Amino acid sequence: MLTPHMTPLALALLSAWSLNARAQTTPTPAGDTLPPVTVTATVTPDATTEDSGSYTSKDATVASKTPQSLKETPNSVSVLTRQRMNDQNITTIQEALRYVTGVTSVDYGDGTAYFRARGSQLGIQFDGVSIVSGLQYLLQFDLAMYDRVEVLRGAAGALDGIGEPGGVVNLVRKRPQDQFHISTETQVGTFGSVRQMVDVTGPLNQDGTVRGRAVLVGSDGLQSVDKTRDKEVMAYGAIDWDITPRTTLSLSGGYQVSPISGLDYGVGGVLNSDQTALVGRLPTSYSQNFSPSWNYSYTSIQEVNGNLVHRFEDGWKSSTTLFYRHMLSKADYAYSGPGVTADGLAYYGDQSQRNTYNWFGADTNVSGPIQLFGQTHTLTFGANYSVMSSTAESGFMSLNGPYDGGAYSVFDPNAVPSVNVPFTFGTNERTVQYGIYGQARIHLAKPLTLVLGGRVAFLQDRTQSTLPSVSDWTTNAQINHRFLPSAALLWDIVPSLTAYANYSRFLDAQTDTTYSGVGLPPRTGEQYEVGLKGSFLGGRLNTTTALFRINDDNRAVDDPDHQYYYIAAGKARDQGVELEVTGQPMPDWNVYAGYTYLNETFENDTPNLTDGTDPRHLFKLWTNYRFSQGPLRGVSIGGGMLAQTRVSRGVEQGAYAIFNAQVGYRFNKHVEASLQLNNIFNRGYYIRPPGSFYSVFGDRRNAMLTVRSDF
Repeated sequence: MLTPHMTPLALALLSAWSLNARAQTTPTPAGDTLPPVTVTATVTPDATTEDSGSYTSKDATVASKTPQSLKETPNSVSVLTRQRMNDQNITTIQEALRYVTGVTSVDYGDGTAYFRARGSQLGIQFDGVSIVSGLQYLLQFDLAMYDRVEVLRGAAGALDGIGEPGGVVNLVRKRPQDQFHISTETQVGTFGSVRQMVDVTGPLNQDGTVRGRAVLVGSDGLQSVDKTRDKEVMAYGAIDWDITPRTTLSLSGGYQVSPISGLDYGVGGVLNSDQTALVGRLPTSYSQNFSPSWNYSYTSIQEVNGNLVHRFEDGWKSSTTLFYRHMLSKADYAYSGPGVTADGLAYYGDQSQRNTYNWFGADTNVSGPIQLFGQTHTLTFGANYSVMSSTAESGFMSLNGPYDGGAYSVFDPNAVPSVNVPFTFGTNERTVQYGIYGQARIHLAKPLTLVLGGRVAFLQDRTQSTLPSVSDWTTNAQINHRFLPSAALLWDIVPSLTAYANYSRFLDAQTDTTYSGVGLPPRTGEQYEVGLKGSFLGGRLNTTTALFRINDDNRAVDDPDHQYYYIAAGKARDQGVELEVTGQPMPDWNVYAGYTYLNETFENDTPNLTDGTDPRHLFKLWTNYRFSQGPLRGVSIGGGMLAQTRVSRGVEQGAYAIFNAQVGYRFNKHVEASLQLNNIFNRGYYIRPPGSFYSVFGDRRNAMLTVRSDF
């Protein structure tokens, strides 16, 4: 009997007992007639990597709107599973994408980063909803709220929309489970960092048709760079409600605050005596903070998400998702530049800023099978809409230092005073993108599948000055009813090997203007890709080999006849090879390895500072083995590396390799602990090499103790 005084845990346990009792076999009565059997079930998410214990996923949704096996996806897709995130202690999007094949993750110094693949920047989706301008240089939620990270490399315009051809990241949230479950994670790092996570999920009513989940995270600690301290509080909640056995409503929300004190943007490269050219980096410890201790930033994020799915009896499914996110970012800080002299002198300026962002996204689609000519084909069609509106206010004040020319010593940044800086510049921006899309998987014959896709795309970007005076809105980019096609062919050579070839076009809006005041036409181009995918050991081990070429035209370049204006005359070609192995060669052994070769060439164009951070060779590895029997039962050992060739942003960062190692022990089925040593050989390196401004060090050698419980 239920009473008003029963606790939520008791209700959850009673619910689980009740479900189990209904599943027990009823004794057969006398006679020939069996009793009626009632089967009850809850609708589970289409795909999840939780509790899989694997570094690979059977399928992904980033290349189609429904789960599709990696082997039968004619694109380069990587999935960072929950198991690998746990094993590598990955908690931020920067760390996650740093260990995805072919992706460079470059920190900016303030908790944000930019991300690139195949020579261009990446876009973002949240549970399949494309969000315009929602990834680069923006803080993201702690990854404790996500089940997995999916990454499609290459042009994705047919389904994702207008954007650069680097690819798209899909962050897939954790969903409520139909069994009560609680897990915790406690982490302590040698820099002085402490992080605590609690994750609770389970049914909320007796028959399990309503399920809930809550994830809480709190962290506080010093960082690799001296005197930099960041804190974080994150809360995530989700509810799934099976309105009917075929209809599920999912609601979720998240909230996070992230203050950082002593944030450091680093320093630029050393200048020649004539103060013009970068000639090298400032020799210093790789823990030096070049900014005053009073530097401070604060970011808050709130979001809500709703999804309604209905599964029809004939195998068709409809899905509609609405997404909203609000972000506030404010900061007061000083930074140095341009450049620094050989004896460590640089100009400093105080800056204040306050930015707000609002994103709204909507996606609705229908997918299902069609029987035709004796074959089963799959059709997907839908529409999506995304809008980003932002307000930015900032002020800057140049400071006069104690040395000749008004400079300060970067080795004594606390001499830089904090002054009240009023806002002198303000801008409103609104970017809207929408379109209709479709994809058809046509089985031509038993070994051949043709995948055709397309999108009719629309985009508008407008800005308005608000400081020092209010101006009228100006349209910077306008794209109307442009068609973005894609086509691919899959050939199942044998059950475990599939060859594929694909072609896709892309568009990317440009906001630069010509001397005549007309906006530039969009960047446009196409991608060609061929590859071979393997799925072995019953899908436990997946491999990918891909060769790609991206032609990128109409790139904005400086107008040679009119300074500060542009023409659309630049061209780039990005081509290379990608190799990836993920999964379990043996039941107790997980492995991930990814290698990328990238060759970038430019015609009538020069690489910009972000282009310069793409290494030609990039290799990533992580592996873990758990002993399940013998005297070492319960012990796990793991490790990995990241190696890349030189990059440059004006100052060259030479090739480097970082090695990590881990050992763990499972005390019982509920509790395990691990100790991880990162950057074993204490290699000094830049994640973001110096340019005229800014530089970011990679973490020096550090250790992290992690204790996890699971009930």
